[in-house]
Amino acid sequence: MSRHGNRSKKLTRVLVTGVGGRSFGNQILYALLLKEDYHIVTTDADPFSFGLYQTPNRYIVPFANDPEYLPAVLRIVKQEKLNAILPGTEAENLVLANNRETFAALGCTIIASHTEIIRLCNDKAKINTWLGDNGFLTPRTVTVSDWRALVADVGFPVIGKPTRNTGGSRNVAILQDATEVEQFLLHVPNRDEIIFQEYVGTHEDEYTVGVLVAKDGAIIDSIVIHRKLIGLSLGEKRVIGHATYALSTGYSQGFIIKHDFIQKSCEQLATTLGIRGPLNIQCRLAGDKLYIFEVHPRFSGTTSIRADVGFNEPDILIRNFLGDETIGRLDYRYNVAAIRAFRSILAPMQDLATVPRG
Repeated sequence: MSRHGNRSKKLTRVLVTGVGGRSFGNQILYALLLKEDYHIVTTDADPFSFGLYQTPNRYIVPFANDPEYLPAVLRIVKQEKLNAILPGTEAENLVLANNRETFAALGCTIIASHTEIIRLCNDKAKINTWLGDNGFLTPRTVTVSDWRALVADVGFPVIGKPTRNTGGSRNVAILQDATEVEQFLLHVPNRDEIIFQEYVGTHEDEYTVGVLVAKDGAIIDSIVIHRKLIGLSLGEKRVIGHATYALSTGYSQGFIIKHDFIQKSCEQLATTLGIRGPLNIQCRLAGDKLYIFEVHPRFSGTTSIRADVGFNEPDILIRNFLGDETIGRLDYRYNVAAIRAFRSILAPMQDLATVPRG
């Protein structure tokens, strides 16, 4: 039976936004295409977008910060009679969550956490403070004015990063001395939005963790990927002295495992934070301590990997948010390696020129 050929069953009508090739929106789309329960509509701001050509129901929309973005999405919701929207970019996650009541009036559910939580997590300085205040370990973190005090306490190297828009370690740097810190600050757009962090653990002890939270706040389950920083997953890598230091990218791969301590810690974080829907956490183990350095209240760049082992986050949350289905711990595969590579799709040039606008 073809993916869109089941006409006897009423399909849940879902919009996935931001479906470019390396976006987490494309990962959501991949997971939903594994199921035969959905009429899937996709949107993106660029017609040269991988995910648009995986479904016949596609639209071009403005960027999320454009005043015409929301009216365009609302028109698509009405035209396609959509039941749910799964935001596929961070910018859309915030805009759509902030307007959830407008969509609810049309019978369309936004699967995302509350706006206040998204805003908090989108600011690296604020979420770091929140984590410390609530008993979670983080790398020691300071603002620009205190970087010398940080170095005096923990030594080099340190990590420099913007407080916003750091997905995939964008604009994040390993800095080995004072000269590099000063050069880093010279080239950042806004030095007042920079933080410096202690480098904790090693690149061999990094994990990405997904936690699923039902709409009533109950934990559904969690999943751990022990990251293998190699190839496309490896960002900056430096040898300083006799030690190797590395940053990951947003393109995760590695080993799907069970790890009670990490899972319980991240589930507790989801509960304390008040998450509803998906949560993705980046962390490192250093000895017996778990240090959290990224918290994303959204779907993940590993959503496809998780779906392949039976942890299909978009499907599970749609069933819970729309169907009030109570879902307990999942029977997913673990102790397997997830190894990734790029894919291509061939789309007639006429199709790129004729994608309708929302």
